[in-house]
Amino acid sequence: MWDGTGGRYDPPALRRLIETERGRADRAAAVARRHEGLAGTATASMRPFHQRMAELHRAAERRHRTAVDLHTGYLDAVGRWADWPEEPYGGPPTFMTAAAEASGIQSLAVTLFSTGGIEAAVVVSDPIAAKAHELEYVLGEGPTQGHPLEPGVCGEPELVSRWPQFGPAARELGVRAVISARLGLAEAPMGALTAYRAEPEPDTEVVRSLDILAEALTVTALDPSVRLDGDDGLPVHPLFGDIDLRVAVHQATGVVMAARDCSASDALALIRAHAFARNMGVNELAHAIVTRTYRLS
Repeated sequence: MWDGTGGRYDPPALRRLIETERGRADRAAAVARRHEGLAGTATASMRPFHQRMAELHRAAERRHRTAVDLHTGYLDAVGRWADWPEEPYGGPPTFMTAAAEASGIQSLAVTLFSTGGIEAAVVVSDPIAAKAHELEYVLGEGPTQGHPLEPGVCGEPELVSRWPQFGPAARELGVRAVISARLGLAEAPMGALTAYRAEPEPDTEVVRSLDILAEALTVTALDPSVRLDGDDGLPVHPLFGDIDLRVAVHQATGVVMAARDCSASDALALIRAHAFARNMGVNELAHAIVTRTYRLS
C-alpha cells in the first residue's frame, strides 16, 4: 500500500481514532441532552448551571464530530485516489487538502511553533495557502507572525493597514481576508490554523468552522498522547506526512549569527530581507547559505 507519509498513513489506526471520536461525540451528546432536559424542570437558581453544562457538552460534541468527518474524509479521499491509479492526478491527497475539502474552507495552513514562539514547521492545503504563508515568513508579518499570537478575523478593509507589506502582496494572490485560530491551549499555544479567503468579509459560520477545526486538530493530530515517530519525533499522524520543516532556516540562522556576531532574531531578519530582495523563498535561500553557495553581503 502507498506509504507516502513517512509511515503515517495507517488505515486501522485512523479507523480506531474515528470510532473513538464518534464515541466521545455520542457521550457528549447524551450528557448535553440530560442537562437540556434538567434545565426545563430545574429551579430558577439551577437553570443557568444546566444550560451552561449543556452548552459545554454540545461544543465538545461538535469538536469530536468534526474530528470524525475530518479523518473519514481523508480515508475516503485516499481510497478514491487508490481506486483510480491510472488517472493523471499526481500523488495521493494530503491530509490538509482533505481537511480543506471536508471543512469547505479551501486554503488552509497549519503553522507549528517551537519553544519561544518561533515557527518550526508548516503544512498547507493548496498552492494559495503555500504562497500566502511564504509571504508571511519572508516579510515577517501576517496572521502567524505576531508574538504573542492574536487569532481572529482580518477582513479586506484592515488587511493592508494592519500588515503594510503582507496585505498588498496577499491581495495580489487573490487573498482578501484571513482568519486564524489557535492550536493548543490558550496558555500553551502550539501553533495556528490560518484560512486565506477570497471573500472580503468571512461570515461568522466560516469563523466558527475554523475554530472547531482547530480544536479537532488539537485533540487528534496534536494530542501529546499520540505515539511519536522514532526518527523525527513528530506524531504518527497523516497531518505530518507533508510537513515543511524549517530545519534549513534554523541552520542558516546559526551560520549568519556566527558570521555577523548577531542575535537569532537579527540573523533571521537578514535572511528574510535577502530572500525578499531576490524574490526567493526563505527555505531556498537558507539552503544556499548552509551549503555555502550564497553569502550575505
